[in-house]
Amino acid sequence: MARDTRSEILEVAADLFASRGVGATTVREIGDRAGVHSGSLYHWFRSKDAIVAELMADYMADIQRRFAAASAEAATPRETVERLIAATLAIIEEHPQPTAIYQQDRQYLRAHGLLDAVDDASREMRNYWITAIKAGVSEGTFRDDVPVETFYRTVRDALWASRHWPVREQHSRTEFTEQMVRLFLQGFLAD
Repeated sequence: MARDTRSEILEVAADLFASRGVGATTVREIGDRAGVHSGSLYHWFRSKDAIVAELMADYMADIQRRFAAASAEAATPRETVERLIAATLAIIEEHPQPTAIYQQDRQYLRAHGLLDAVDDASREMRNYWITAIKAGVSEGTFRDDVPVETFYRTVRDALWASRHWPVREQHSRTEFTEQMVRLFLQGFLAD
């Protein structure tokens, strides 16, 4: 029973944080929506920030697992980048609340000491991209006249921003992934 209540609290909190913002959401609202007295909520989490920290830790751990698998399963740098694009889009689709929290509440996360752990994990994930892109440039698959960091940031920012694009809902995840792969990789492939 305790595990179900804990999961329910996390799910409710994620929904509230994503829709209202972390700062605007109270422990009382989380408790009310989860069917737990706000005072009892502290049995499972010591604070609202502890809930946020757990949500973000689980989110970043899933991204790490997916990026590690994408890199390990790929045979070439191009395939690695394709798999990283697919993994990113899957994460956005399967974790809409933590994605929204990370994108919309960076100031809150920073002000409450929650951003450092997220940023550390984010830097690790960046390495998957940079390693694959550099390897592709070295082997002649990717262009060498576009800086690696420019390509990486352009792809990363566009993928994460795509969660707000109305056209995204018009396509399946597979179709949208194929579009993004074509869009980004055709322009970055060496002649």
